[in-house]
Amino acid sequence: PEERIGLDRVVITTGSSGGFLLAFTACFDTGDVVAVASSGYPCYRNILQALGCDLANVPINDDFKLTAAELRKEIQERENAGNARLKGLILSSPSNPTGAMLSAEELKDLCELCDKEGIRFLSDEIYHGITYGKKEATALEYSSTAIVINSFSKYYSMSGWRLGWMVVPSDLLDPINVLQQNMFINAPTISQTAAMKCWEPDTIQELEGHIAKYRASREFILKELENIKEIPAKNVAPADGGFYVYIDLGEDNVATEAGLGSTEMCRSLLEEEGVAFTPGTDFEDPSGNLGDRRFRISYAGGTNTIQNAMGRFHQFWSGWVKRVHEAKQKI
Repeated sequence: PEERIGLDRVVITTGSSGGFLLAFTACFDTGDVVAVASSGYPCYRNILQALGCDLANVPINDDFKLTAAELRKEIQERENAGNARLKGLILSSPSNPTGAMLSAEELKDLCELCDKEGIRFLSDEIYHGITYGKKEATALEYSSTAIVINSFSKYYSMSGWRLGWMVVPSDLLDPINVLQQNMFINAPTISQTAAMKCWEPDTIQELEGHIAKYRASREFILKELENIKEIPAKNVAPADGGFYVYIDLGEDNVATEAGLGSTEMCRSLLEEEGVAFTPGTDFEDPSGNLGDRRFRISYAGGTNTIQNAMGRFHQFWSGWVKRVHEAKQKI
C-alpha cells in the first residue's frame, strides 16, 4: 500500500532486464559472490558474470525450491571452507523454469535470513498474478532492504514493450537513478503511455481471461504427464505459478553417454513432430549434469496449441524410450 511504500521508491525500468542491470551494478562490485538457484533464469548468471561477479549456485530442494534451509546450508559451507561471504541473492517466485513458488512463511524466513546475514535479496516477482490456487507473497512484506523487480511482460502481456519497475530501499535510490540516467535515460515513453490502460476494468477482465487459459493448459499438461508411466510425479515440478512445467526425465529416460539427453530429445521432438520444448541446459547449474536431464514446457500459447503439442509428444515418447533403451544396452 502507498502509505507503506512511497512512490519515490518505485523506479520505472526498461523491462525487468534493465532492472537486473541497474540492481546488480548498484549493489555489487567485481568479485562479489551472488547466490542463484541451481535451477533458474539463465540471464541472472549471464549478466552477473559479465559484470565480474562470482556465482554461488545453491541446489534447490526436492520441491524444486530454494528456501532459507538451502541458503543457510550454503552460508555454513562457505564459512567452514573459508570462502568469501555471500553479498547477494536473486530469486524468482514463482520460478522460471520450475513454476515453484515460495509460501509466505518460506519467503519470510528467507528475507529474515538475508537481513541477518547482510545479504542483499533481489526478489524477482515478474510472475506475480499468474498463480493457481496459492497466493503469492512479496518480499516487501518482510524486508526493508530487499529489492523487488517486476515487469509488464507477463501478467500484463506487454512483452516486447520493454517496460518494468523496481521497488528499492531508500539508500539505493540515488545510485540507481544516476545509473539509469547514464544507461537508459528512461523507459520508452510510448510504452509508459500504453501501460496506463493496464488497470482499466476491461483490461483486467481480458487479462484474467488469459489466466483462465493458462490454467486450462496447465491442467491439461499435468494430466497428460500422469499418463506417462516412465515419468514419476516427483519428477514434475509443482507448477504453482507462471506458465511453465519443468520435468526431470530421470536416469532411466536418458543415455547421456550416448548423447541421448534432454537436449537431443528436444531437438528430435522439434524435427520429427514440430514441437518446441526447452532443454534444461539453459536453466541448470552448468557445473552439474541435470541440464541434460531436464526440460521445460511453456504453455503461454493457446490451449489448442498445447493439446496438439502434447498429443505429438505422446506419439514421440515411445520411440524415444525405445531409442534410450537400445543405447543403454550398447554402452
